[in-house]
Amino acid sequence: MSRRRPQSPASSHRIAIAPAALVLAGLALGGLGCFPRAQSSAGKEAGGGGSSSAAEAAPAPEPPPPLPDTEHQTDATAGKGADLSKIAISPKHGSPYLGVRNELVVVNIFSDFQCPVCSRAADPIKQLAIDFPGKVRVVFRHNPLAMHNRARAAAMAAAAAGRQGKFWQYHDRLFANQRALDDASLRGIAENLGLNLEKWEEDRTDPQLDDEITHEAESVVKLGAPGTPGIFVNGWRSLGWGSYQGLKMTVQREITSGEQLAASGIPRSEIPAARIRETAPKNTRQANEGPIDPELWVQVLTGD
Repeated sequence: MSRRRPQSPASSHRIAIAPAALVLAGLALGGLGCFPRAQSSAGKEAGGGGSSSAAEAAPAPEPPPPLPDTEHQTDATAGKGADLSKIAISPKHGSPYLGVRNELVVVNIFSDFQCPVCSRAADPIKQLAIDFPGKVRVVFRHNPLAMHNRARAAAMAAAAAGRQGKFWQYHDRLFANQRALDDASLRGIAENLGLNLEKWEEDRTDPQLDDEITHEAESVVKLGAPGTPGIFVNGWRSLGWGSYQGLKMTVQREITSGEQLAASGIPRSEIPAARIRETAPKNTRQANEGPIDPELWVQVLTGD
């Protein structure tokens, strides 16, 4: 894992910084992130020549502004203004996702609504579904860190909104204002989104939802990513956030590998699991991490 550098005493977060070159080695370390002080607390880096004539001595007119660069999105532009109605799915049961099923690449992001670094990934992950239509599915999973006192309440509120088909809309509102996670603010978001408030209030205290969130948080610790965000591109593990371009390059490489498997006759539905089995053992092991179990990784990263 990357070296940890504490922030100022006023901050409750600890930030880890990873060399950018490691992104090219398979997203072994992503960059910034929120990391728990104890790994046991699971949650309960991308004119021509002139003339000397007097007639041409006047300053040249200003060139027109450049066209938007849709190929080289930056963290500041990626996913901004994405049309959720076209890419986002909030199933009543199962994990919310962006993109399509029967994908070549599954990207899992384990996130915490109170983690400031997670907010940096909230929009860029949407760009993956836009840049790779029909090839990528981005799955959101919860990992509310114990050191964030409102993270679990926010996770429960978002999951309850998901039961009414509005997880991603609620997700965006939470990350837009991470200082407003008190109960009144959470209810205000639900009301603003037009949710059935009685059902939302009931669901956000549902023990089943609480168990599901706990299960996801505990599962990602077993995969060696106790902090947030934890990002997995098929079986490539990233700790923290580096850049959208770094993430995009890893996804593109996995798409290429997936297309090769498809051409060899492997059913498309089996490709993400096959790539997880192939890539998971290649991750750099974390301190005190035991042997990597590819089948456990497949179970966690492809499950609904």
